[in-house]
Formats: sequence, C-alpha cells, structure tokens
Amino acid sequence: MPANNDERMSGAVDQEAFEKVIRDNLSPEAVATIIAFLQPATFYRPANEDAMRALRQVEWFANTLTDMLGVDEHNRLMEELGL
Repeated sequence: MPANNDERMSGAVDQEAFEKVIRDNLSPEAVATIIAFLQPATFYRPANEDAMRALRQVEWFANTLTDMLGVDEHNRLMEELGL
C-alpha cells in the first residue's frame, strides 16, 4: 500500500509532525500494543467501499507504526510484552 506524500491514506498532511506526536506521547511498548490490536483487522472482509477505505487507513496506520519502531524492535517488543 503506498504511503507516499501524494497518496496519504490517513489524511495526514505532515508525516513528520504526525510521527513526532506519536513518539512524544506514546512509549514504544504502547505503539507495539496498538499494532497488536490492529492486526486482526486484516482478517475483516468489508461489506462496502466505505468500510474498505477505512480498513486501508487502519492498515496504513499499523504499517506506519511498525515502520516507526523498526521491524526488529517491533518483534522484540511483541515477544517481551507477550503479544
């Protein structure tokens, strides 16, 4: 899913500011927990286009958070937290 500045799935205008707010307000453990709770959404089968659009935004959010943590840190925290 593209997450470039031209096709932002979330509506976030300033990716750098968005990520700064996340980092300033959430611990890495909280971010890993949010990702864990968003992952089951990938199994949801949307009934209409509005639901599909919303699901793509959730997927973008989970991917953005994972990218912010880095895959290795994400995996380490998931194991450490028992997620």
